[in-house]
Amino acid sequence: MPKDVFFPSPSAEFLVAHCSALDNATFILGGAAAQKRFRRLLDDVTASPLLTRRANRELDAIEDLLSLRYVHDDERVEAECFAAIDPCSPIVEDICALLEGLQSARAQEVLLP
Repeated sequence: MPKDVFFPSPSAEFLVAHCSALDNATFILGGAAAQKRFRRLLDDVTASPLLTRRANRELDAIEDLLSLRYVHDDERVEAECFAAIDPCSPIVEDICALLEGLQSARAQEVLLP
């Protein structure tokens, strides 16, 4: 078996499986900067078999974005992006499902010493 073959982490598998939806959600909730940050994270997790501390911090940031943690802070772009979302839009359910899926994938991570 070649040395460069590895099994991705549950979080990496989730990000790859839902990359289009996550890409859209990060843009809708955090603008172009959040979308760029997600794309960089996606590149990082698909290139390495283990989650680095940096990747875990970025996963925390994506989870915070999807959970609407900062939408009440008027000085952050998330507040403006959130205000532009129609509450009846199907994206609202999609964002909730993405958050639940990401949290579930992260709960399955094997913690290394």
